[in-house]
Formats: sequence, C-alpha cells, structure tokens
Amino acid sequence: METKFDFDDNSNEIKKNASGLFSALIHFIQRVFNFKNDVDKNLVVNSIKSDISMRGTTSWILVCSILIASVGLNANSTPVVIGAMLISPLMGPILGLGFSIATNDFQTFKNSSFNFFVMVFISVLTAFIFFSIFPLRDESSELLSRTRPDIRDVLIAFFGGLALIIAKTKKENISSAIFGVAIATALMPPLCTAGYYLANTNLENAVGAMYLFIINSIYITIATYLVLKFLRFPLVNYSNASNRKTINRLVTSVSLLIMIPAVITFINVIKENNFENQSQLFLKNELQGLPNYDFLVQTAVTDFENNKEIIINNYGQKPISEEVISILKNKLKNYKALEDANLFFKQQNIDENSNLFIQELRLRDSLELAEKNKKLNELSKEIEELKELSREKLIFNEISKEASLIYPDLKQFEIFEKIRTDFNSTKKILVVSVVWDSLLLKSETEKLNLSIRRWLEFQLDSKDFIIENN
Repeated sequence: METKFDFDDNSNEIKKNASGLFSALIHFIQRVFNFKNDVDKNLVVNSIKSDISMRGTTSWILVCSILIASVGLNANSTPVVIGAMLISPLMGPILGLGFSIATNDFQTFKNSSFNFFVMVFISVLTAFIFFSIFPLRDESSELLSRTRPDIRDVLIAFFGGLALIIAKTKKENISSAIFGVAIATALMPPLCTAGYYLANTNLENAVGAMYLFIINSIYITIATYLVLKFLRFPLVNYSNASNRKTINRLVTSVSLLIMIPAVITFINVIKENNFENQSQLFLKNELQGLPNYDFLVQTAVTDFENNKEIIINNYGQKPISEEVISILKNKLKNYKALEDANLFFKQQNIDENSNLFIQELRLRDSLELAEKNKKLNELSKEIEELKELSREKLIFNEISKEASLIYPDLKQFEIFEKIRTDFNSTKKILVVSVVWDSLLLKSETEKLNLSIRRWLEFQLDSKDFIIENN
C-alpha cells in the first residue's frame, strides 16, 4: 500500500497559521499600548488651557511653593523641596506651549509664552529675595550643584513629559503620574538655585541653573507636542488660507528654534559623557604597571571643556620618562572619544634642579620612616602592656585557686591597686581584699589574716601590700 503526502497543502496551512499567530500578536500589542480610545479631546484642551494662567491664586501658590523649596534648600532638606514640587503650578504654561505648537494655536502660544516668563520671573525674584535675607553658605548641596544638564536630565525631562501629557489625555487624569513627573523633572530647584546665585552675585552659575530649567522645559514641550500630534488633535481653524499658512510657518519656526539648542546640548552632553567614560577607561587600562598606579588614577583630572585635557598628577613621585609619556599619548588614538584629547603629566623634571628633587624625596622618605618608627614603638608598648596584663591575670588565677584550697572559710578574694597621696608624693599600694565566713569570730579572722599574709608574702615575693576585710 502506498501513502502520499501533499506537501504544498501542508506548507500553505503552516503559512496561514503563522500569519494568524503574527496578526494575533500585533493585535494583542495594539490592545495593550493603544490609549487613543481613552482620550477626551475637549476635556484635555480645557484642562491644559485652564492651567496656563499665572494670576490670582495660582501666582500665590507659586510664590508659596518657591518659598518652601528655598527653605528646604536653606535647611538642606530634600523632603521639603519634594513637597514644594508637588504643590507648584510650573507645568501649566509648559504644557500650554506644547499644546499650542501641536494645534497651531497662536493665541494660546502667546498666552503660554507670556505666563511662562511671568512664572520664571516670579520664581527667581522670590528665591532672590529669600536668599538675600537668609543666605545659604553651603554650596555642596546636591540640589544646588545642578547648574548644568547631563544626559540623565534630558532623558528624565523628555520621558517625564511623555508620561505627563499621556496622563493628562486620559478621561480621568492619573494624578499619581502627574505628581511623579513634578518630582522627577525637578523644575523648581534650578529656579531656586538661580535666585540663590543672583543673591550672591554669581552670574555664571545663575545662568547655568536657568539653562538647566530651560532644557527641562523644552523637552517637556517637545514630548507634549509629539503626543498631541500622534493623537491627531484638531488644528485651529483660521478665516483664510493666507493667515493659516503664516501661523503654520511661525509655529513651525518657533518649535524648531526651541528644539535646536536642546539638540545641540543633547549632543554635547553625549560627547562629554563619552569623553569622561573613556578617560576613566584609559586611566585604568593604560596606566597599569606604572609606579603608584592607584595614586595616579585617583588624582587624575579630566576636563572636557578646556581642550579635552587629561591631567595626571605625578609630582613628588618618581618621574615618568618621556618615552613612556609618548607611548601613552599614542594610545589615546585607540579610544574614539580621546583621539583629539591632550595628555599632560604634572611632575618634577629630574634633569632640572635634580638635587632639590632628590632632597625632597629623601625628606619625604625620612618623614615616613620616622612616622613608621613612632607607630612601631607605640605598638611594642601596647604589646608589652598586654603581656604584663596577661601575666598578672595568670598569677592571680593560680593564687586564687590555691587560696580557696588552703582556706576553706575564704568566701571572696580580690587583688587591686590603690593610689594614695599626702599631697607631697604619690604612692601605689597593692591591696588584697578578703572576705571570711561570717560565722567566724573576730579572733579567728585575725589569725586567718595573719596566716594568709605570710602565705601571700611567699607567693608574691613581696611584703609591700596590705590586707583588707570587707
């Protein structure tokens, strides 16, 4: 009997099943990530527009939140600053900018821009007045040090903006996401920091703090623009095509101008991060084998802004030869971000003023040797004291065991030293404290005291002690 299989039919069936599985997977992913059906466009428009204005109660809430954040900075209290972020209305004008660009709404754009500058002015002025009255001297605070952005700040602002506008577009706003974005993007600390540095007449750091705030604002605006475009929010209708084209060009130009500095900063931050990472990799890999390797790596300084410099501090150590330095400079070419970097060594030239250099080395070695000898003597003294203590403890244990056997009426045995003075001289006295059975007569305890004294004189090989009864 012969059996035949129709391979063409089986192949078609497999393809059909595979196609069906792929379609089901795509459908599943769309159902999980699709949020267009949850959007109430009229509600979103009204919600965004109502939060733009910085007048009346909103301006007072802004002032209070800035003051709270400034107090938190003054007290170096991060929880207080986080609380100020939760109540601050800083997001309103920024979302308005993104909304107006996405919908070509020039009137809303003007309104959002005006309120944005009012918001910044009120915030910085409030912080300036506060820190002029209550100066903050500690500049090492993590919040105050954020005067320039890096890649993490850019990513936090962008993805935080995405989370914020997606939460705002839901029919019922997700308040937890809105509060989380307010904390994560940290719009308020740079404004307070700018006010602090203006109060201390440090214009450079004040500009840096404002730059960080602007970068965060720009990326939140871009995220808002992209989401609303994706959701196809309706454009504003104008009376004639000419006006519509003019507004479209103007809004497009403004959006591009806003994006350009953010993109440039983003690229520069990536380059700086790559430079820093590869510099550390270069130091760890290429300096191995050199004397004082750990010292050279830990004290090395990298500077991206000033001609991409890597400065290795070797002063006071054995000088590194020019041949080795030349080899290390050539190895910079093996690291893409360091190809145009400059490598410098700070060290004493042994050919110039070599006698002074040798004297410095000898002085340093002699100081180190003296310090080590001092520590060695201290350790030797401690060891001798421990040995003496151990010897005395051993003797005491032996004497106390033997005393308990010889004198059955002995209930407690103690040896210690007293320091006694007549204000002319000071003397140490060894005291032996004994406690006899309470049933013994006084005459019996006196005999026992005399007996144990004679026995101890023999054991201690000394008569310089006294017997006490407690």
